Order: sequence, then structure tokens, then C-alpha cells
Amino acid sequence: MGELARIYLKRVSIAAIIWLIGLTVRIVRINWNIIEALERDGQPYLLGLWHNNILFFIYFLGPYRYPVMISRSRDGDDINWVAERFGFLGVRGSPSAGASGALRHALRLLSQGRPVIVTPDGPRGPRYEVKPGIAGLARKRRVPIVPICYSAPRRWETRSWDRAKLPKPFSKVTVLVGNPIWLNDPDADEEADRQRVEEAMRRLVRMAEAYTGADATFPDPVLMK
Repeated sequence: MGELARIYLKRVSIAAIIWLIGLTVRIVRINWNIIEALERDGQPYLLGLWHNNILFFIYFLGPYRYPVMISRSRDGDDINWVAERFGFLGVRGSPSAGASGALRHALRLLSQGRPVIVTPDGPRGPRYEVKPGIAGLARKRRVPIVPICYSAPRRWETRSWDRAKLPKPFSKVTVLVGNPIWLNDPDADEEADRQRVEEAMRRLVRMAEAYTGADATFPDPVLMK
């Protein structure tokens, strides 16, 4: 089998696994009214989710057809291919890449009233550490960052840097949305904004894991920092 065939088979397999698992799980949404209110008001926003959540959210958020910032890497190529099959628009690049084409594209989408998904600890981590880009993007376009995460006590976790996780078939998945984060304090510097976003997103994960009891089975010392 040639290299291109192996890549294609890998991507099709990932997409099939995500789709089949998505069909079997039971999803509970908490605070989803926050996103509904922003959509109703026509308010663009950045949807912030950690890199290790992306596999399940490809299925769950696919019907909303969000643009999503995806790194220009080999893993990013795979994720972009799969995500586009579920309805996403891939915005290739990194939110920390300065005046890149991806950043300009994201700014343009926000100006058009579109929400954009950002994984602020990707593509190489460290896990649960926010890069400066998401805060700068939110401040520049004066849009809120809405944290979102999920927790599933019955799941698989990889040994990769992000401990990527995927619910097991027929499990219960709890999706938790956090309060919008507005970075409009004129006295706050870039580092203060970054820390504020990081702590809010970490806190949401701790809440979700404690709510479902997954923190007992999958303790993560990084979340305790």
C-alpha cells in the first residue's frame, strides 16, 4: 500500500470511528443557552476548546458548521480532512502566528458575524496552556471567548502530549459551556488576559470532570496548577 493510500485509510478510519461513536452516545448539554443567546443576538464569538476535546467535538459541533483554526502540520492535515467531512470550514494556521493568512481570515470571519473555534493549547502544547493569540484576537475584534468542554467517565485517552480523549460507545457525555469572557479592561496587559482565559478554561474542565466523576478515574495533575 502506498503512502497516499495509507493516509487516506487513516483519515477515513478516524472519521468512521468518530461518526459511529457519536451515533451511540447520550449527550447532556449544560449552559447551552449561552451559545443560543449569542447566536440569537448575532454576536460573533471565539469558541475556546482544549486540543484534547477536538475529536468528539468534530462530531458534536459539526452541524453548526463553525470555522475552526487548525495548524499547518501533519496532524493538522488529518484533523482538517476529517473536520471538513463533518461540515467545518478549516482555517489553516495558528492563532499565535502573528499576521498570518489564517489570522486575517479569522478576523474577517468575525467581522462578518461568524463565530470561530480556537484550540489555544494546540498544536504542540503544553496541555491546558493558553497561547497569547486567542486573547489578542478577542481584544482586536471586541468579541467574547466562550469556553466549552466535555466530560465522559467512560472514555479512551491517548498517551499523546494532550491526552486526547474520546468517549466510549453508548456512554454519557456531558457538554459544559462557560460564561463568555470579555477582554475589555484597558488596564490589563496581554499576559493578564492570557492568564484569565487559561484559568477560566481550566476551571471549566475541573467542573465538568468533578460533575461526572471522571476526575477520580482520569486525574490530571496539570489541571491542579
